[in-house]
Formats: sequence, C-alpha cells, structure tokens
Amino acid sequence: MTGARRRLRTVPLALLILYTVFIGLVTLTPNQLDTGPGSFIALLLEFLASHRVTSWIDYDMLEKLANVGMFIPFGLLMALQCGRGRWWVGWVTGIAFTCLIEGTQATLLSPTRFGTISDLVTNSLGAGIGAVAGLIAMTLWPGSDDVPVDHEVH
Repeated sequence: MTGARRRLRTVPLALLILYTVFIGLVTLTPNQLDTGPGSFIALLLEFLASHRVTSWIDYDMLEKLANVGMFIPFGLLMALQCGRGRWWVGWVTGIAFTCLIEGTQATLLSPTRFGTISDLVTNSLGAGIGAVAGLIAMTLWPGSDDVPVDHEVH
C-alpha cells in the first residue's frame, strides 16, 4: 500500500476514535447539557424562535436534529474506515453504539439521564446518513478502492 493510501485509512481511524470519545463524553456523563436560562441552548432556542423561518424549532425538535447531526460524522468515518464494499458497517455500528448508549442511560445513569426510543431512532438515522455519505464520497473519489490495510503493494 502506498503512503497516500495508508494515510487515507489512518486519518479516518484517528478521527473516528476521537469522535467516538466525544460522543461518549456528551452522552455518558451523569449530567446533561445545561438548558437553564442564559445557557447556550436557551439562547439558541430564543434566537430560532425570533425568526419566522426557524420558529418551528422547539427544544424537542432541536434535540432530535442534534441527535441526527451528532451521529452523521460517526457513520461517515466508520464507512470510510471500512471501505466501499462494507460502507453499511458504519450504519450497523452506529445502531449498536446508540443501543449501548441508550441502555447505559436507562440503567446506570437513570437518576440523571434518560434512554429513549426516540434517541435510538434519531441517532441510528444520523449514522445511516453518514454511512451513505461515506459511500457516495468513496464512489466519487478516485483512488478510494478497498485495499486491505495489512497488504503492502510493491
């Protein structure tokens, strides 16, 4: 494998690891993000409510959109790591990861966090969108062929 191809596999892997840690920190800490008066989320909702185009976005909708958005990079990076032939692993892994998160929230973190079916669906949707985006990128990007990482081409 050439140095350029090795880097194409290494960069998504490093980003995937960092992003997975980020998701874990956001979803598996005992306390949710601050939503009280003056918080970033409260200010964002106030801003959205003050514009006719975005006034329909309330807290529940913002949370759903954030859940989808948070898992798009995960599905994308996982698909890029797995390659064009196994892009769907990004979606399946995203579903498994969100099941783990929601299960942990519902059991171990139940006093302060809530595991919900809605979160499971929106996170899974985000992972699926990301995995499909990864497939599209690999299809359009020449040279992104599936070359096993452990085989050197001389």
